[in-house]
Amino acid sequence: MIVIGHKYIEYDSFYEVKNKEDIKNTPSNSTALFDFDKNGVELARYCKANGVTYGIIINNIKELIFSNALGAGFILVLKEFAKTAQKIADDYLFDAKIILLSEDENDIEWGALNGIDGIIFKGGITSKKETKDGKN
Repeated sequence: MIVIGHKYIEYDSFYEVKNKEDIKNTPSNSTALFDFDKNGVELARYCKANGVTYGIIINNIKELIFSNALGAGFILVLKEFAKTAQKIADDYLFDAKIILLSEDENDIEWGALNGIDGIIFKGGITSKKETKDGKN
């Protein structure tokens, strides 16, 4: 199981991005992160064309399928959708990893018992504001 953003585990942060310029300003070998929406689809295409690893936050099956087809490395989901997303990803042999968004350390056990590829805690996501303020 992939664990991102936990104090016990070293990890590379995911960087929230809103546009191509944000992507250009993330550290090399980092993971861009954005929501699935019209802008997110354009960012996904840009990342794929430029060899940038990215994660995309999704809310439903349609977004899950599109995100994998667009080449996402990581697909982030809330707990209530995680088991469904993981089953679909396993059934269709997705290259993308299904990552549970969580603020609860107990979700590590839940995720492991339900075969979820990974978990990311709030500490594993660097927002644009944190980057600008020099807090990261």
